[in-house]
Amino acid sequence: MGLKRILIVEDDMIIQMFLNKIITSLGFDVVGEARTCEQALQKVNDFKPEIILMDIGIAGDKDGIITTELINQKYDIPVLFLTGNSDESTLNRARSVNPAGFVFKPINENHLKTKLFELNELLDKKKLA
Repeated sequence: MGLKRILIVEDDMIIQMFLNKIITSLGFDVVGEARTCEQALQKVNDFKPEIILMDIGIAGDKDGIITTELINQKYDIPVLFLTGNSDESTLNRARSVNPAGFVFKPINENHLKTKLFELNELLDKKKLA
């Protein structure tokens, strides 16, 4: 079916560049990058990504969990959380918005690749169903 369009929501420019490099090297298309909830919602609306990589701790007054909750209200787009916060209360809050999974920082490139290809395959199967 082809590789999906991905939106990166990450406020650390170095991590954003690292993610962009990995994603494009795999053949996925990065349709946009956002640093805040407002930017993320605008990009989702404008570019209709098929997968979102969402940092939990983004800039602004709304974190990645709230942003995902807002996206879930309007769209059916799987969100893969990126996080350096592996404390139980953060993870439980994050689980409440039904993410497609977690990638913990520091980011393991192979783990990220595996997660993206699994999601891509899952979305292809969903389309065929």
